[in-house]
Amino acid sequence: MVTPKSRCVIVSASPVDEGRFIESRISDGDYIICADGGLDKLLKLGITPNLVVGDFDSLSNRAVLKDKSVLTLPHEKDDTDTMYCVKYALSQGFSEFLFLGAMGGRVDHMLSNLSLLLYLKNRNAHGVISDIYGDNKLLNKGENILNHLNGRTVSIIPFACDSVELSYTGMYYPLKNAEVKTEYPFSISNIVISDTATVTLHKGTALLIIPAE
Repeated sequence: MVTPKSRCVIVSASPVDEGRFIESRISDGDYIICADGGLDKLLKLGITPNLVVGDFDSLSNRAVLKDKSVLTLPHEKDDTDTMYCVKYALSQGFSEFLFLGAMGGRVDHMLSNLSLLLYLKNRNAHGVISDIYGDNKLLNKGENILNHLNGRTVSIIPFACDSVELSYTGMYYPLKNAEVKTEYPFSISNIVISDTATVTLHKGTALLIIPAE
């Protein structure tokens, strides 16, 4: 049984070259799990993960697994390698997650990884998917306070539902109990105009996307 630390960082095998961005997001005390080819990304940075999980179909060279803590998965399985990482970390008591190398490349993998945020939320855990283009996370039901984002662009996208009901304060384009349908997400590219803005999610499930500066 792992003793949970501040958070679990899961590094997946996106083909996007994120270089030092990944290194900049990992902190001392993080428990790091590589999903298959995500190990290649860390080895280039000289970072050793706590655990490597996968069937290793996307790893460049299996020889790099030597002297690593490895959980080998079957090739034929229902879950993605990243989902296995999530399930393992939840079983070890982690509740805060950061996903790196999880966006870009195949759209099916990207959507599957976004769905992991909902999987975590339904299990009283929290996840953020970060890449060089920004941060992606789920809004909480009720008030969500956005601090230190004055001047930044934010987008809110209905996710895994037909529509959401939203209210905004401290935003350039305000909303009050507005319905935003998944087929017509007009809540994209708003601008925070206050040191403390509020997004209230009255109903539904929505992604908060904060593009990189």
